[in-house]
Amino acid sequence: MPEFTAAARAVSGADAPTLARRLVEAADRTEAAAAYFSAAALGQLTADRLQGPGSRILRAPVGAPLPVRAGVGVVRLGTERLARSAVLVRGRLGLEDWHVTIRDLANVLAEAVLIEDDEDRAMALTALKGALGPLRGGLPPAPTRWLRNARGEAPRCFAGLGLRPADCVALAGRFAQAHPDRDRVLLVLGLRPEGACLAPLVAAALTALDYRHVVCRSVRQDGVLLPEEPRLVESVRRIGGVALLCAGPPSTGAALGRVALRLVSAGFAAERVLPVYPSLARSDAAPRLAALRPFPGIVLSAEEWQQRRQAGGAASSTGPGQR
Repeated sequence: MPEFTAAARAVSGADAPTLARRLVEAADRTEAAAAYFSAAALGQLTADRLQGPGSRILRAPVGAPLPVRAGVGVVRLGTERLARSAVLVRGRLGLEDWHVTIRDLANVLAEAVLIEDDEDRAMALTALKGALGPLRGGLPPAPTRWLRNARGEAPRCFAGLGLRPADCVALAGRFAQAHPDRDRVLLVLGLRPEGACLAPLVAAALTALDYRHVVCRSVRQDGVLLPEEPRLVESVRRIGGVALLCAGPPSTGAALGRVALRLVSAGFAAERVLPVYPSLARSDAAPRLAALRPFPGIVLSAEEWQQRRQAGGAASSTGPGQR
């Protein structure tokens, strides 16, 4: 079984303490994919708890600046980012602080997954070890309490269909061809569950393509848009940003369409809402899914990602950052 696919499958059914332990152990072994999927699964469980019914919502303070990720590689700024995360981890975390911390760690790990050079990737993961030191004793009390009985869900597009990091790079490359302005703010929203693992990798690939302002978050199709950050969507809209909705291969596109329409209702022009996904359609010439026709999608045909999986052999089975 290819290593990347195995790492995606391993999160299925794992509880939060197990995912945290695996994250630390994988970082120690410099296994970027295993650490990434553990962090992404933890982030997804936490976001569901915060954004779901009866959730505890963290409100962004009035006047808070728009949070963006600078367009630089993890090797250059990895230590600085992770040091900020470490400060949060060492404190007595509430669930909200944990949400921010684990989300940022997943985003950094997504960048590490895409690093092709073994030494650079090892250096990035070595920096991560220091930030994760406080987790070696287990989850902080608040996440342990709030995530009790929650279980990880394997992303089907990676665990079942065999998508690779190179496919996320290809999606980012297609976006770059259509939208070359590197200064435009990009809000990358992963539609949970699958999109929560896809979106950070697409965001990392966009960062590697020198997009300077990339914000990565996740949403559920039936929930409020980012209730813990109510100003974020409006801030991105107001300054002319673009929303990229990342999801696994859709069958009807209805879920993506519902989130896209909520963004339009929030004031986004339809041409600035882009569904981004690997398709089940064999060809780029296949008709667009009806629910997504109003929006200019970024789509990778099944023929393309399946050929990459089949033709890559041992080299592609590890993917960028896992060679």
